[in-house]
Amino acid sequence: MTGFFDGPIGANDMSYKNQYLKSLLGFGGLTAVLYFLLFYFETEIVEITSKGGWSFLIPVAIAFAISYAHGNFTSAFWDWLEIRAKH
Repeated sequence: MTGFFDGPIGANDMSYKNQYLKSLLGFGGLTAVLYFLLFYFETEIVEITSKGGWSFLIPVAIAFAISYAHGNFTSAFWDWLEIRAKH
């Protein structure tokens, strides 16, 4: 049996949603921590990257890390709500 959004319904529904909830909370927490660290160490990051050379890669790496964590959080959020794009 399928639901309105083609998600599973029945006894396995809670374990299915719990899987996404764990991922949602994990990546949401990671995203929050990364943003906190970014703003907490803002002056140090700017100081290091203003020296030139290859230090410009530091903010690029930070942006990729935050983007990865936030993307996985967003994906888990929509999956937890059982909202999917039409194919």
